[in-house]
Amino acid sequence: MNSILPTGAVDPPHEPNSKTKIKCGSCPGWSYKASNVRVCEWCECKVHAKCYRYNLGCIKCCETLIPGYNTNTSSLYDDYSAAANHKIFNPYSHTSAINMIGETLEDFEPDFQHSTSISDLLTQCRYIGRCEVPSPKPTNLSVLSLNVRSLSTAITVFREEIGFYSKFDVLSFNETNCTLGKLPNGMDDLLLDNFYEPLIRDPIRKSGRGGGLAIYINKRVCRPHDIETFKPNFDDTEHCAEFQFVKIHNCKASNRTKIIINAYRSPSKRVDKFFDRVDSVMRSLERHSRKHILLLGDLNVDLLRYETDRNGQNLISVLEKYGFVQVCARPTRITDHSATLIDHVYTNCISNTISCNVLTLDISDHLGIVTEISLGNNSERSTLPEAHDNLSPLNQFRIFNEASNQKFKSLIEDEKWETVYATANANSQHDEFLKVYNNCYDTAYPLKTKRSPRRPNERNNPKPWILPWLEDACARKNLLYLHYAKVPPYSALIPLL
Repeated sequence: MNSILPTGAVDPPHEPNSKTKIKCGSCPGWSYKASNVRVCEWCECKVHAKCYRYNLGCIKCCETLIPGYNTNTSSLYDDYSAAANHKIFNPYSHTSAINMIGETLEDFEPDFQHSTSISDLLTQCRYIGRCEVPSPKPTNLSVLSLNVRSLSTAITVFREEIGFYSKFDVLSFNETNCTLGKLPNGMDDLLLDNFYEPLIRDPIRKSGRGGGLAIYINKRVCRPHDIETFKPNFDDTEHCAEFQFVKIHNCKASNRTKIIINAYRSPSKRVDKFFDRVDSVMRSLERHSRKHILLLGDLNVDLLRYETDRNGQNLISVLEKYGFVQVCARPTRITDHSATLIDHVYTNCISNTISCNVLTLDISDHLGIVTEISLGNNSERSTLPEAHDNLSPLNQFRIFNEASNQKFKSLIEDEKWETVYATANANSQHDEFLKVYNNCYDTAYPLKTKRSPRRPNERNNPKPWILPWLEDACARKNLLYLHYAKVPPYSALIPLL
């Protein structure tokens, strides 16, 4: 019996062991599976499934017959910085082109108010530098999401700048390209100060490349037994994406549970199957719908093209069906010729989402996303350890002046030394003498403590070879990178040099 194939597909050969080799009419490649072959309705050529655009035909026909098919934003505008990189994802704005079709949002008062609150949050999304990252608060949870490309390489940077990364309550890394069993020292190679042992998911590929997930939870967030990894009951037969699920119970003593979902989709995986997987995952999490859930990761779907891209619309539609909203609006991967929003943050509780900003980090070719959510009113004060990595070391000192000298002289003159003469043993007399003398000395010249002032760019644990001028150079580089993210052309950086 013949199987049902998508429109335009070629029937597979009757012999199960026969080999197929078909030249693609759209690209220079070959297809070795009959199920991966489609027939273009316009040129009637056999093409790859990835080169097939359904009713539009193959990519070659689209480029030939449809004017401006491959035109992007950077090609439409001469000033790239004023157009492409300043474009944001905000389909909830009442001025968005997609909302100008049919009846306006103002006709539906509840939907209009909800969309306005989402639009306001997206509008407030901005690029921030390291110095703009706030200190941790007991009533908020700060989450950093980042595509690190290689965790085993980036871990050195995290350790050197642990004072900065300790500001975050949760570190969510994707595309770690790290297999735990292949590390020389195992888990010890991935440990970070102030954080619990990381939760690692190896890449699904046997080579260990192009995937992998990791979550670090700060020790001030909860107790070790309050961290729970779990796997919802969903179909995981086809590895079209990677997911990692973590529950944080009693988050910062708030008696509340937060769920962090770390995700990664390789650009080589079929996006339609990924949408089915996301739908299956969200359906399996419906019993947790009353908990605040964050879905973060590199999904390789550019949401800046939401108004014209079906993939972005389908992804947003699937997650909106389960009450999730995407809250990152700025491009997260910026090059000299492109700006894309492929790293996403979804939340099912927009009212408790305080902010979502893009952090300019140069660890990989992706920027980080900082999401801050509210934990509500804490009924009790947290007894978890606080991080003091940003504090300068304490210095002890005594104040010597004329007033202190006179006080010490007066104490010595008024001392009767009765405890010294109370014993006939010379050693005991000596010990008593030192005890009385030191008591007078500490009273006149009390020991005080003061934190030494830090240089503006001084690191918490600087290496001997990181001299002050090099620390200033690193800070200047980070500032330039922040301006580059805001205004990509190099000409915009000249006044800052």
